[in-house]
Amino acid sequence: MIKNCFIWTRVSTKHQEDNGGSLDDQKCRCEKFAKDNGYTIKGYFGGKHESAKTPGKLIKEMIAAIKKDKAVKYIIVNQADRFSRNAGQAINIINDLKAQGVTIVEASTGSDTSTPEGVMMMQFKLSLAQWDNTNRTNKFTSGRKHCMESGVWIGKRPIGYNKVGKSINTEYTINETGKLIRKAFKWKLQGVDNFRILDRLSSMGLNICKQKLHKILTNPFYAGKIKSSFTNGEIIDGKHPAIISWVEFLQVQDILSGRTGVYKVKAETPRFPLKRHIRCAYDGLPFTAYTAKKKNIDYYKCNKAGCKNNISAKKVHKLYEELLNTYTIPATLLDMFREVVEQIIISNNKEQSDEMSVLKKQKSELENKLKKCKVSRGMGDIDEDVYTTTVEVIQEKLAKIEVEIAKVKRNLSNLTSTADEVVATCCKLGCLWSNSELELSQKIQNLLFPSGIFWDKEIGNYRTTDENYALNIIHNISICYENKKEGESENSPSKKTLCG
Repeated sequence: MIKNCFIWTRVSTKHQEDNGGSLDDQKCRCEKFAKDNGYTIKGYFGGKHESAKTPGKLIKEMIAAIKKDKAVKYIIVNQADRFSRNAGQAINIINDLKAQGVTIVEASTGSDTSTPEGVMMMQFKLSLAQWDNTNRTNKFTSGRKHCMESGVWIGKRPIGYNKVGKSINTEYTINETGKLIRKAFKWKLQGVDNFRILDRLSSMGLNICKQKLHKILTNPFYAGKIKSSFTNGEIIDGKHPAIISWVEFLQVQDILSGRTGVYKVKAETPRFPLKRHIRCAYDGLPFTAYTAKKKNIDYYKCNKAGCKNNISAKKVHKLYEELLNTYTIPATLLDMFREVVEQIIISNNKEQSDEMSVLKKQKSELENKLKKCKVSRGMGDIDEDVYTTTVEVIQEKLAKIEVEIAKVKRNLSNLTSTADEVVATCCKLGCLWSNSELELSQKIQNLLFPSGIFWDKEIGNYRTTDENYALNIIHNISICYENKKEGESENSPSKKTLCG
């Protein structure tokens, strides 16, 4: 009697496939059994890693081949658990094959599914294999959970870190890429757009896509924290070094909020910071910008047909810088101006001190609620779902409060340097505008003239209408001072007497 068969080999993981002779060993043992027992091998199936959880395409291919070749009545496997370690799945397949007249043969023992006793023995071995697999999986999961709860991240190594050791002994160190990621966080805190951050990182040798940058900026791992399903979604302190502080991370999330998943397209260039900010004095349309290719000269222009209101960017920028310089404090008034600024800051600080007390009280109350929640969970008074939801709500509130506390702290500290910074900024608006990157230049423009500024081609200069009220006061002070100075100069016998 001719006994045609297929040989089936299987390993569960890619690691097993790459790091051992399991497949070759199974194949050799099955071939020897077939030769010794008079089987004719018609084909080989499997031969790669296939999950034990669900029947994959390889076993489906073998079943399809059996249906096509009715002469094949046997499948030889080295051991029953190589057929599958999922007892329920394997028993269903065995029953389907048995209904087609196909017998599973175990090469290591010679037992098969041709008899009720053989089927029962095969089912017993499969059930034993599934128990062993489940037991090992539980141990593996328990070990991972223990590591995560202990603050040791054992998932995929995040970019920016080097990793040594395994399991609970895993250690991370920040590498050169991590130092660049720290810069990315700092830039984001300064309000730099994502596309500019990507450009800066690329110039420093780190090329990542915009989606990868977003994942980095929203990953608490970089702030020394761990969050995973093993911690029930709770954020815990990690044992790895943080690239930025937790408060800074929360501030970045605050900046990103409302813009999650939205990436800004680079629509402006530093060559034309005034585009759409300048308007035509005759029709009110915002100026666009272009470059004359033959002369390679930049221009701003009104797009209305027949208007012909256009001007070279070089002249526009020079006049705009001169205009901004009229909003500066005269040098002789700086001391008085600085005193006024300090008084304003001190006055604001009292309100912020009160605000800090309120925020700290709120934080303390939330931390107590979090502790009570953990105690209730440990006592079994609340179930896991309620605990997880409650913790998430409390942590979200705590995060917002910590961001506010950080803001107040920043405002309360460095009083002198804050006053100096305000005074310095008010003394160099024109220079600051012309030497800044696009974002800061446009912030200055919009601060001074929220509704834009008009270009009058007949006078060859700007016309202002809607100015920032506070800066308008500075402008008037400066003009009054200059007029007074000129009047005194005319009545003075000499410049030397005035200076003296």
